[in-house]
Amino acid sequence: MLGTFSKLKAAVKLKTTSVKITTPVFALHYRLTFLVLLTSSILVTSRQYIGEHIQCIQDAVAVPIKILNNYCFISSTFSIPRTTPVAKGEISLFGLGPYTEEDDVTYHAYYQWVPFVLFGQALMFYTPYYLWKMWEGTKVRSIIQGMHIFTIKEKIEVRDEKEEILTQYIVRNLHEHNGWAIRFFMCELMNLVNVVGQIFLTNRFLGGEFLRYGIEVVQFLDQDPETRVDPMARVFPRLTKCVFHKYGSSGTIQRHDALCILALNIINEKIYTFLWFWFIILAIITSIDFFARVVIVMMPPVRMFLLRSRLSAPQKDDADVITQRCSIGDWLLVDFLSKNMDTMVFSNVVSKLAKELEYGRKHSLPVGESTPMMS
Repeated sequence: MLGTFSKLKAAVKLKTTSVKITTPVFALHYRLTFLVLLTSSILVTSRQYIGEHIQCIQDAVAVPIKILNNYCFISSTFSIPRTTPVAKGEISLFGLGPYTEEDDVTYHAYYQWVPFVLFGQALMFYTPYYLWKMWEGTKVRSIIQGMHIFTIKEKIEVRDEKEEILTQYIVRNLHEHNGWAIRFFMCELMNLVNVVGQIFLTNRFLGGEFLRYGIEVVQFLDQDPETRVDPMARVFPRLTKCVFHKYGSSGTIQRHDALCILALNIINEKIYTFLWFWFIILAIITSIDFFARVVIVMMPPVRMFLLRSRLSAPQKDDADVITQRCSIGDWLLVDFLSKNMDTMVFSNVVSKLAKELEYGRKHSLPVGESTPMMS
């Protein structure tokens, strides 16, 4: 099993020297959820773990087993939406029993599409990050010039020069990062819309059974074992029926009933139980995070508080200057710098940036023009 997922190691490996261009909540979408869905897609296609996806049996060997299995898998099986009465003390079977052509039956064709749907969902969770990575254009990596990796051996003069260059870049491009920030906010909104949309998409894919699936699974544990109906067996039945028609020797159509075992649904029910809880949790976390982002954008005092929290007490005034003089795009860039730089280096950059912005304010310098010290 480890060999099957060995190619996913590169995706889950976290590099300590990598530049952070997203938030932890953003990473839950493009990294964790993407990997969960991709792994699930691979798992449901691996016969070595669950055997054949479908195995059907019949009373007489009127149809070759291989042909019967392939036919029932392709044409879809069905179950009867009721519980078959059994003797007291026995476990009731849902979906099996005698029926007539007038009875309503539930066809199950989704299992043919599960790996493709899971793979498509994985791509949809990765898309916002792909777009942001393309729009971000390595801006953060370029301007920090390796300062996200703190080394004692680096000369003070070299690091001081890098800090001066970074400060000069921000001053000269003041108020020009709003478009860059709007794209990031759009990607965060895409994450929220996507996870909520995935809940309803999965519900439609499973025939309207997904919205209450997790709740019913929890309620199932407290019910009477003799009368309860397993919601996992209802949505993902392990035993289903299949009817094969063929022409007999006299030219009449013969009907052959078969009982099919869907071993694949043992995996499917576990996957979708986990996805129900995960999608709900992720939607709540993402909603809270996006609401917090709206508050940050709309309320400068909140931005000031967050920047102050990343600085020492003597630099509180520097945070006030930067928040007042910088636009939301500039502030977002500074926020990313704080996540990628050593605390001491970031403090130095903030001090220099605050001095430049304060000097520009006192001498009424146009936005984007640096002070004589920086020129």
